[in-house]
Amino acid sequence: MKFKSPKVLVSEKLISEGIKTPKLLFNPGRGDFFNRLAYRLVKGEYGVFRADEFDEPIRPGKVVARCKDVRLLAFRGDVEADAAVVRRRGSVDFSEVRFEYPDFAVDMSLFNRLLPSERKSLMVQLEIAYGTVKDFFTPENFFVFNVSPEGKKFMEGFFFPEVPFPVREEISSYSQVVVLDPNAEEEFTHEEVDGNTLIVVGGIVDSSQRLKGSTRELLPSFKHRKITYKGIVSVVPDRINEIIKIVADYLTSPDDLYTVVKRNLTRDSKLRFLREFLEDRLERFLYRGELLRGLPEEKFNWLKEEFDLTDFFFRKAAKHVSGFFVFRESLFGKVKSETVKRKKRVFVLEELTDEDVVAKYP
Repeated sequence: MKFKSPKVLVSEKLISEGIKTPKLLFNPGRGDFFNRLAYRLVKGEYGVFRADEFDEPIRPGKVVARCKDVRLLAFRGDVEADAAVVRRRGSVDFSEVRFEYPDFAVDMSLFNRLLPSERKSLMVQLEIAYGTVKDFFTPENFFVFNVSPEGKKFMEGFFFPEVPFPVREEISSYSQVVVLDPNAEEEFTHEEVDGNTLIVVGGIVDSSQRLKGSTRELLPSFKHRKITYKGIVSVVPDRINEIIKIVADYLTSPDDLYTVVKRNLTRDSKLRFLREFLEDRLERFLYRGELLRGLPEEKFNWLKEEFDLTDFFFRKAAKHVSGFFVFRESLFGKVKSETVKRKKRVFVLEELTDEDVVAKYP
């Protein structure tokens, strides 16, 4: 199922109360502060007073966030405020607003296999992932589990003064558990998720491919699902926080998974995919004793349009394959024979002109 984020639910409540331009009387926080604010309003930590109920005039403010028809104000500006948001309970009653969201958890059972640098990277990703969940859902919807004594000691030493997110021993009481696994057979879908679902990500940061495929070891008795872009796994970002962001975005937006994945592609994930694509798909030509690598123009245009790739990506990826050129289909008409080098098919060219070449990288 799809979910309405806290800021959507709170905005709908404010609109029903006739409030459309509430102003923060304190500085906004980090991340999606509107969503984090909405959580604290419902929990009673913050409150909202209408302008005519407040004990002093509310100065106009600047629009710092929007949701539905609500414009959240802060600082100095020229937009008139119709309510004040304060750090105490207010007059608007949010008790009817209910948060029912899936939980996100990171399985730390493979922590002891990580290198020291990977362990530090994992801690950073966990902290960002926790913030990401707060930006889409609530702080209560994230935790880590299956933490070894060594892992717990490392976390306590890394985070100061305390580990910012919950650490649990078990994952009982969920209606279903879904493990995000790039090697799974079936794709992830919102139709398998409800408010009592646990979505698990493996606590793996593998900089050397040592642990490739190890996610299948995690919770083998539960569902394993993969996230792809039109069936392509390798283009999907592989950092824990980025994977969680894609899923959270997907579960709170009307868009399909492919649309969400595409708008959350990162520079690193595009480069990684392009390097692998070129390594596997480049054609090899032999011309005047020189081995050349080429990409058909049709595939080149598809890559640019499908993944919004600029010359920057092709130049960077070209270094990984020692350079390549983009050629027109007419080049195959100038092939006089074929041979094999290092178990790869090589086309021997009779001629190569500038008209056959669309672009060269680098």
